[in-house]
Amino acid sequence: MLLVFVTGLCTFRLDGAGMIDSFVAARLLVFLCFFVGILSALLPRRSLFAGHSPLRSEELRLKVLAVRVGLVSLLLFPMLMACLFSSWPTGVFNFEYLLILPFLLLLAPYYVGWVEKRMPQGEDGYFRFGLALTRRRPWCWSEHRELVFAWGVKLFFIPLMYVWLIAAVEEMLSFSWVLHPAKIVAGLFTFGLCVDLLIATSGYFFASRLLGNDIRSTDKTWLGWLSCIMCYPPLLSILHMIKQQRDDMVWTDWLQPDSPLYWVWAILITLSWMIYWLASISFGLKFSNLSWRGLVDDGPYRYTKHPGYLSKNVYWWLHTVPFFGVLSSFDLVRNLAGLAFVSFVYYLRAKTEERHLMIFPEYAAYALRIERHGVFARLGRIAGLR
Repeated sequence: MLLVFVTGLCTFRLDGAGMIDSFVAARLLVFLCFFVGILSALLPRRSLFAGHSPLRSEELRLKVLAVRVGLVSLLLFPMLMACLFSSWPTGVFNFEYLLILPFLLLLAPYYVGWVEKRMPQGEDGYFRFGLALTRRRPWCWSEHRELVFAWGVKLFFIPLMYVWLIAAVEEMLSFSWVLHPAKIVAGLFTFGLCVDLLIATSGYFFASRLLGNDIRSTDKTWLGWLSCIMCYPPLLSILHMIKQQRDDMVWTDWLQPDSPLYWVWAILITLSWMIYWLASISFGLKFSNLSWRGLVDDGPYRYTKHPGYLSKNVYWWLHTVPFFGVLSSFDLVRNLAGLAFVSFVYYLRAKTEERHLMIFPEYAAYALRIERHGVFARLGRIAGLR
């Protein structure tokens, strides 16, 4: 998927005749990456699809009904959020999803039937939800909680990720590369953002047993959800207000290319963002907030449990340089407190995720391994702290 994205960027940027504008090019590139990503995930699993199990027509009907309700909700929820919150930025998604929704509803029976014949689930959450929708079984929250939370994650994140992805790809397609350190850092930032959002959007949109990235469990605690959605609209405005600096200075205002520290800072900032998007790549189609889709222990996750959160916070501190540009000690404290609050929110996200995932033996074993042999454990032993 990443190779296709890079190739597509180069291809569309070399379109000197201007036959494809950034609006069309961004969407073509995104959907091409989606297709290649799904295909590459399916091919290694093709042996799982050979069998054919009998499927009752009533079971198919109930599951299709539940899936269709979810697909329609994916349009209604962002429309409702846009009405309630002016900062909800999913107008582009609402319009474009509305165009493809009829096709998804028509294809739902074929998709569900094909999957169930090859990877049957029997009376799963979709079946029970269908029974409740048709009033053939009384509503019982404990029966539907897992499915509702899983779809809650999709409803919240898919519209946001798609809109941000399209905007980031359009920006990347029109980005002007200049042989200047600050410009190169900015370009790498935008590229990393595109990669991160491409992986995230794919993970949310294409969660399926076929791809081995279905949601197996979702965090059901208020603290877990609050600490997560605090980093997204509409609560993101609160986070921005708290972390808002007393000045608008960044690292390029503090350092100049004739200073050796400038180059050290530029390298550190670039490395922090590269680690972040490498962490996203490690997830692949298993990317998801608040969910367990299977263990990810390669890439940066071989060395620490939360490389994405850690590197993202390092980037913010290095880029913002809260100690520069302040006019008083109060401004300094305010700047430090704002960034510290953001880091605390991500600390809560990390801890609530761990609390949720520790119920899975493979994650518990992974966490123990990182605690004993991870990068911070090794640094602690070198410093004599362990």
